[in-house]
Amino acid sequence: MENSKSTNPLTTEKVSNHVPDDLTMSIISKLPLKSLVRFRCIRKSWSLLFENPHFMNIYRTNFASNNNFSYDDDSCLTLEFTMSSHGLCATLFSLYGERFENKVKLDLPPFFQEDNECIKILGSPIDETLCLYNGFQIPEIVFWNLSTKEFKVLPPSPIESQPPHYKFIFSLMGFGYDHVRDDHKVIRNALEWTQFDFEDTQSNEFIWELYSLRNNSWRKLDVDISLGYVTLDSQVHTNGMCHWWNKDEYCLVSFDLNSEVFFKTPLPLHVDDNVCYESMDKRLMALNGSIAFITTIAHTLHISILGEYGVKKSWIKLFIIDSLPNYFDHPIGAGSKGDIFFKTKYNEMVQFDLNTQKIEKLAIKDILYTFQILLYKKILLLI
Repeated sequence: MENSKSTNPLTTEKVSNHVPDDLTMSIISKLPLKSLVRFRCIRKSWSLLFENPHFMNIYRTNFASNNNFSYDDDSCLTLEFTMSSHGLCATLFSLYGERFENKVKLDLPPFFQEDNECIKILGSPIDETLCLYNGFQIPEIVFWNLSTKEFKVLPPSPIESQPPHYKFIFSLMGFGYDHVRDDHKVIRNALEWTQFDFEDTQSNEFIWELYSLRNNSWRKLDVDISLGYVTLDSQVHTNGMCHWWNKDEYCLVSFDLNSEVFFKTPLPLHVDDNVCYESMDKRLMALNGSIAFITTIAHTLHISILGEYGVKKSWIKLFIIDSLPNYFDHPIGAGSKGDIFFKTKYNEMVQFDLNTQKIEKLAIKDILYTFQILLYKKILLLI
């Protein structure tokens, strides 16, 4: 008996593995920048993606519209400083509403209610937990949960128990969350000297310490990295990393809270040789889950985001926005829906949409230069 062969027409057609370029561009335009930087070596055309105007327009739109990261704009805090008969006074407010038109004063933890003229917030709220500190040489540090009103005073570290002739100045560098160990942490730097050698700067020693909430203790880190000149507005936390801007070396310093490894990444210049560097307003921000370096030069906004830590070439200039209104002063925060918050020269705050370039005036007015805006999402966790 002869074998009979039946032919299924559906099986004879060759299946094509070709993916149309338009579909490919649509898919990869939604990838995080870190993945895009790594994928550039797969195809020659992909290595030129960031020089392709059509692709960059799609990528900018997707990036600015991606609100799956970071914070919910419905939750906002402002730390405002005013002058009173007793001197400088810090007040913390909670704002809500579409234009933040509702404003409620928050009572600080009892620990800070009598002495709050130097109070500051380190980083941004994490799971509704704030890291507050007060003082200069040896600041008092408190974790405070905004929902439960619980607070925890951080203990002193072993180096604070040194003999009296040893002196320290502490610089708080970052507050963040180690998602691997489920632990809130603080990293700080201590400048140590003896009172006999204060003028001998070469004898001074820099010490790095890490606090773990899970262990409720400080631990000295075995690292040798310079601190440089750092300001409060240059400290950012995102994705388990604490970042700050070392202005002496003009670089981004990043610290991985889990691996406890430092990275240094040179910052992009954003300027031509004929532009005065000091005339630029320069900011670090967390923008839709990425580290963004934002400069304002002659009413032009430049925004670059970082693709890979330690690699200068992985900075991608994502936005160049010309002709900002003359009344814009400087950016003070980033939202999660493709927007930047600006302080105006009239001490007001406006919201600027990066996609549409639409400007919306908010209900926040009469703000001073020493002002913080903090966006966060509401998650109830105990501390």
